[in-house]
Amino acid sequence: MRQIWSQYPKAFLWSILLHLALVLVMLFGVDWLVRNQELGAFENMIQATLPVTPDIEQRIDQLQANAARPKPEPPPEPKSQPPQAEPAQPDTEAAKAEALAREAELERQRQAELEQQRQAELERQRQAEQERQAELERERQAELERQRQAELAQQREAELERQRQAELEARRRAEEEIRRKVAEEAERRAAEEAKRRAEQEARRLAAEAEAAARAERERQEAERRAAELAAQREAEEQARREAEARARREAEAARQAELDAQRRAQEQIRREAEEIARRERELEAALAAEVQRDAAREQAERAAQDQPRRDAAAEQQLASARRQVASRWVPLIQSRIKSFWVKPAGSPGGIETVVNLRLEPGGAVMPGSVRVVQSSGHGAFDQSVISAVYKASPLPVPDGAEFEEMFQDFNFRFKP
Repeated sequence: MRQIWSQYPKAFLWSILLHLALVLVMLFGVDWLVRNQELGAFENMIQATLPVTPDIEQRIDQLQANAARPKPEPPPEPKSQPPQAEPAQPDTEAAKAEALAREAELERQRQAELEQQRQAELERQRQAEQERQAELERERQAELERQRQAELAQQREAELERQRQAELEARRRAEEEIRRKVAEEAERRAAEEAKRRAEQEARRLAAEAEAAARAERERQEAERRAAELAAQREAEEQARREAEARARREAEAARQAELDAQRRAQEQIRREAEEIARRERELEAALAAEVQRDAAREQAERAAQDQPRRDAAAEQQLASARRQVASRWVPLIQSRIKSFWVKPAGSPGGIETVVNLRLEPGGAVMPGSVRVVQSSGHGAFDQSVISAVYKASPLPVPDGAEFEEMFQDFNFRFKP
């Protein structure tokens, strides 16, 4: 019953109300105080339950009139003449009495037959009334069944309508949920796109800052190395000068000592023997000439052997100095040109171009001097680099000999 109440609450309530209505009809529609009457009191029953039609009343009146009307006496039968002259008086009275008795019996039988006919007619009417009441009851039950079926149909329709409304509500909520999720997904994607763009912009700014910082560090490192190299060169030059001075002093002392020794030897030789001295001087002069010739030859050979090494060392020092100067100034030139460069539409990534630059002192680009030395294969990209070079003028360059040797006319490689 609880399951029926939970599934069909309206049908359950209608069934309870219908049972209550039937109980009320049974309580108030039946007279429980009527007592059983005798079998012969059909008139009261008919008057209470059946309406008597005019035909029935007319027939009952005819039956009652016929019962009240005296029966005509039959014609006297012809009697045979008794042999006596006069009939006896007592026999005639007895015959009359017997005839009256027979007539009374016949009348009683006729009244009984009429009563039986009346009772039969009343029984037939009672049965007809019962059948009519039964038919009415069947019709009422059929009407109640139709009403119940109609109520059940209405309940089913209501239940179907409720289910349809529930399905529509569920579908509406599902559609709202889908729309909400789509909106949330769109918002999430927009937020992710904005976040990604912000991260890209932050990375680009960080990369630019890192490049600038790296260029500044490289510039400072180049300056430090240049300063160290200058100090080292100064120290080497000072050491060389000191060594040369020391060597000159030592050579002068040695030469002076040798001269003193020679003078003493010569004095001694001169004192010992004039002839020996002369021959020795001649021999010494010849030996000295030979030694000088050998020394000159050896010195020339050493100079010829050391010259390529000195030239290579000088070239290496010059190349190192140029690399240091380039590592200091080229990133600055690259950063300035890149700040004015606009990427052309449709240009592929990973390409580069080499252009020749001719600058004036101070870094100003000579008009019409920029030309492509090594093309990137993309004309719009090459033209964008040339335009960025002119816009970035003047470029950051050193002064003096470094500018004249390296940046007055040079090739520049641009790679974004």
